[in-house]
Order: sequence, then C-alpha cells, then structure tokens
Amino acid sequence: MSDEGQDSGGHTSRRQVLSLLGAGILGGAVGVSLDAISRDGDGLDERVDVRGTNDSRQYDVVLSETEDGYRAVDPEGGTVRSGTDSWSVLRDSIGAVPDSGAILVDGEYTGGPSIAVGKSLRIHGRDAVIDHREAGDFAFRFQGQERFQTALADSAADGDTTVELDRASGVGRGDMVLLEDAEGDGVLGRGQPPGEPHSVLARNGRTVRLEDSVVWPGGYDAGTRVYVLDPISVHMSGFRLQSPDKNGDYFGVLARNCRDARFENLWLDKFGNRGLLLEACANCRVRDCTVLRSADIQNGNGYGIQVWAGCHDILVDGCAAKECRHPLSVTAGGPREVASRSVTFRDCFTSANGSAALNCHGGSAHDVRFEGCTVHTQDDPGVRTGARKTNVTGCEFRMDGHNAIDTRDDGQEMQLTVTDTDIYGAGTAVHLDGEAEFEFAPSWKLVQLDGVRANGCGRFFNLDAENIDRVRELVVSGCYWDEVDGEGFRISNRIDGGVIEGNDFGDALSESHVLARETPNTDVNNLQIVDNRFRQPTGENTFVRLAHSKQCDISDNTFESESAAGMYADGVDSTANSVTGNTYYAPSPAADPVSLNSGSVARDNAVYDTESGSWR
Repeated sequence: MSDEGQDSGGHTSRRQVLSLLGAGILGGAVGVSLDAISRDGDGLDERVDVRGTNDSRQYDVVLSETEDGYRAVDPEGGTVRSGTDSWSVLRDSIGAVPDSGAILVDGEYTGGPSIAVGKSLRIHGRDAVIDHREAGDFAFRFQGQERFQTALADSAADGDTTVELDRASGVGRGDMVLLEDAEGDGVLGRGQPPGEPHSVLARNGRTVRLEDSVVWPGGYDAGTRVYVLDPISVHMSGFRLQSPDKNGDYFGVLARNCRDARFENLWLDKFGNRGLLLEACANCRVRDCTVLRSADIQNGNGYGIQVWAGCHDILVDGCAAKECRHPLSVTAGGPREVASRSVTFRDCFTSANGSAALNCHGGSAHDVRFEGCTVHTQDDPGVRTGARKTNVTGCEFRMDGHNAIDTRDDGQEMQLTVTDTDIYGAGTAVHLDGEAEFEFAPSWKLVQLDGVRANGCGRFFNLDAENIDRVRELVVSGCYWDEVDGEGFRISNRIDGGVIEGNDFGDALSESHVLARETPNTDVNNLQIVDNRFRQPTGENTFVRLAHSKQCDISDNTFESESAAGMYADGVDSTANSVTGNTYYAPSPAADPVSLNSGSVARDNAVYDTESGSWR
C-alpha cells in the first residue's frame, strides 16, 4: 500500500470505517461488501478499496486500529468490540463472526494465547501485522471436529471406492475418514502401519462411498481403525506474522480437520517450531506464502510449511521457505499416524539449514510431487523422500556437495520419477539408501530418470549397499552430465532389470561411467545399456564394468576416449552378458577393448584409432 495520506503519528494501518458505516452509505444488511473505507483524521476524502481486483468478498466484521486502540464494527456501524488490548479485541471480533462469515483485519497486534477457531471462516488482513510473543502454542488454531472413532465392519481392498463401517450414523458428504491399520505390520518407514485419508461422497446405511479409491496395495482388514472428521473451511490471507526467536518454541498457524481451506499471501518470520502446519486436511491450497528463518536446530524443529498426518489433495504453490531446518515437509505423527496422499509442492523456492529442503519422511505419504521448485542448500539434501511414489519434475537444485534427490525411512515397492531437472554441484544427483537403525529392507519397484541434467556433481546415480532389498526396474533416458568426480553410476545393490538408453554422459574423472561394484550385495540382472554416448576426455578407467551381473546387454553405444580407457569389462561373478554393435573412438586403442568372462559374448563392435585415423 502507498503511504500517501499518512499522518505524522500514525501508521498506514490506522483507518476508520465508522463515517461510512454509521451514515448508512453501505446499507444495513449484514454481510454487505465493504467497497471503500475512509482514513481517520487525515482530512482527506479519499476512499480506499479494500477488495482485490474482481473481488466480491463480503465482510461481517471489520476490525481496525484507531488512535485510541482497536475497534470492530459490523456493516450497520455497530460496535462489535473495542479496547486497547489488541489481541483480545482480535479474538473477540473473530468470535463474533457467524459461521462461514468473514472478517477484515487492519492494524498491528501483539500476539497472546492461541486464538482457537472451530467454525468455517474467512479472515483477511489488510496491512495486518501480528507480533506473536506467546511461546509453546500456535498464534491461530483452525480446527474442525473429530466426530468419533469406529472401525471397518468388512475388509476393504485396493481400488475399492466404498467402505463398510461399524458405526456410520451422522456421516455425511464432505466428512473425512482416516483409515489406520494400527494392528498391521509396520511396513512403512519408521515402522508405521498402513493408513490413508479419504473424503466422503455419500452414505447408505453403514456403507460409505469415497471420493477416491483405496490406494494401499494390501487393502485393510475388518477391524481397521477409522477416524471420522467433520472439517471446517478456512480462508486466511494478507497477514504478516513474526516471533521473537527463530531458535525458540514459537508456532504460527495450524489448520487441523479442514476442507477447501486457502492460505494465501502470508508472511511468517522466525517461527522456530512451525510456521504453517496442515493436519488431516483435504483439498487445501497454500499459495504465495513466505516462511523465513524457521530453524530451531537444537530441538530438531524449524518446519516452514508442514503437511502432517492424514492430509489429501494438498497444493503448496508459489511459496518461499528460506533458512528453515525443514522448509517444505511431509510427515506423519501425533495421535493419528496416517500417511497423507496427493501432496504437490509447485513453483516453490527453498533454502535449507540443517535438513533436506523438500522433505518427506518414510511412511508419511503415498504420493508426493515436487514441480518446478528451485532449491538452494548447503550440507543438506535437496529432496529427501520416503513416499511410496515420488515425482520430481522441472526442478532446479543448486547444491554444495550433498545429494540432490535422496531417500530415507523407505517402504516397500516404491516408485521414484525424476524428469526435466537440472542439478548443480551435488555429491550425487540421485541417491538411493535406507537408514540402518530401522529394521526393514526397502525395495524400489521403479526408479525412472528422464531428462536429468547434472553439472559438476560427484556422481550421477548411487544405489547404496545394505539397507535396501532391491530396485526392480531402473529406467534412465535422455539424461546428461558434464563430468563427475567418481563413478557416474555406482551400483552396490540389486537391480532386477531395466534400461539406460539415449543418454549423453561426459567425463568420469576417477572411475568408470557405469560401475557395478564387487560387494556382497551387488546383483545386477537384465540391465540394458543401449544407444548412449559416453565421453572420457581425461580418465583412464574402463567405461562400463559390471561385477556380479548376468544377462546384461551393452549395445549400440558410442564410446569416445582421449586416453587409454577400455570399453567394457566383466567383473567378478559376471556371465551371460552381451556386448554388441558398439563404436569405440580412442587414441591407439587396444585391438579388443572388451574384457569378458566365460559365458559372455562380444561381436560386431567397431574400433577407430583417432591418432592414425583408421579403423581397427
């Protein structure tokens, strides 16, 4: 807002609506749209539009900071609440708004005990600032009700769109049901049992029809716990919230048991515990919000925008989370450890301090997407995910030695897809691992890299030893690196099959481009390495070396070397591999740059001596 018309002792937020409201200019109907308000005591006739472009929002209460304190009025000019204690006036003014009503807030407020809201509400700030100094609780708590807990009366299978409940009386359209198999085996990360959230479309007796189908592959047995929630709808925008200490136990905004909620144009600074937290929410949007300096490192907190247990259809769009320990995060915890699903972070900018910039704990989500995000971080991963399905697309990572896409607390039959993504300065562009302190061996159903471009990284891909069961299918296509310090592909575990095809790989300074290492865990089968361009300007190691490998196909590739590197070598316990139709360019190359064990074959490979300018 412009500072034009500001008096010497005032603030741009000190405005009155009484002259217009009291005169009846806006009419007497409750909920009349406030098109204009006038400034107090500035001697100007200027009317200030309180609505955005094409905005027809109506307000039931308008709260303003005045010269004498704070005053809330209704559209008829009546005083709703007034006083000098800003926080109590704000709390009571919000309480006076009817269910599904709206309040416009103007001015500066000193935060106190949490303002709890248990109704649908629109709360819009206009130059509204909250200095929140109450540690240990949220400034705002928006919370729907938990109706009751019940259980599945019959089993529910993967793909089912209805569930049978022991108790369903009172359940209606728009309610949420959270399934939690509390007695099931802890097959998700950190030993968490299966669970998922759903919205209700209709009920017939004890049969509840869901908006989406059951996604857990094993389904749920009869007796599975079900939480039934009655969500509220909240729209909050235009507030600047700040707390005194980024390393303290300060909380910003909580949305729990909400549906169709919107949080827009919020600015949250130094909330060392949580900035904005969504729990058990459905179809909610967080747009154009900024969270700064949320980094309580000592206590492991510092969550910028956190999607907690039991959320579905969540979009975090156009947000910035900077200097946070966990800038953007998906976790499952609290009394309802229900994995979320359908969570998307889009066009966000993040920088991390003490943990991953885009973070999804194992067992916290069935599917999570990071689209068009820009990530700057030092000493920490870019994405660290344990979701059953993770999609990273159109992102840019600028790192200082850590992994760009990393894994954690992993589950079973997971899928990771990374497409059209640029990575600079990472230790490893894509790193698969498991955490040793958890007693499970995660498996990856599919790892797909398409259009991933790595620049100045240590490695391109690392399948780590131990703590992982296997990768069932590895697909790498259309990818590029300029140079890597170590191996391009370091494989120290099991791959059941897949293809590395149509890529352009630059220098590997100190190791092979593709190396299946000689470890007890390595077991590579049915891997096709075809139609790639491999370039080796300086290194001298063999381009592709596969230990403990069988039935692999290395064909139709182009190998370009400016040193004495070999083309391919079978390692320990490798057999039945095929090396065919490749073209090898090198200065004074060996007559046969392929080294094979018994059972493997090489044929129709062309070798060109770049020094003599002749084919061998």
